[in-house]
Amino acid sequence: MAFSINMAVITGNVTRDPELRYTPSGSAVCSFGVATNRSIKKDDQWTDIPTFHNVVVWGKQAEYISNTVKKGMRLSLTGRIDNRQYDAKDGTKKYISEIVADTVIPFTERRSPDENSSFETQETPSEDKVEDIVIPDEMPF
Repeated sequence: MAFSINMAVITGNVTRDPELRYTPSGSAVCSFGVATNRSIKKDDQWTDIPTFHNVVVWGKQAEYISNTVKKGMRLSLTGRIDNRQYDAKDGTKKYISEIVADTVIPFTERRSPDENSSFETQETPSEDKVEDIVIPDEMPF
């Protein structure tokens, strides 16, 4: 048997709110989109070229993602690339590639609705969380 690897690792921004569904057997499945960018230089000007990825998460993590992740958030994920096909309503076969994520790590936090009444992201801990960070008086090296 030949050795092979099917692994995707991406960091990007969520393009649509996660959609949570349940299979007939009761398994949770969540799907959402993530955009990644690569920059190219053309005529002394940098341009971002986006790539859009369909992402699927299963089980307890799917339920967690549907409650925490929102459009616009930045996250990192690892998983495998999966290809599937289905019959469209017009009778044609459709093919789709998606990342089946094993690990999803949001980089930004979602504020509760009572804080500032709108969705905001932040890259650093808020002041009320800074007290939990311990900074040693001396570095051990």
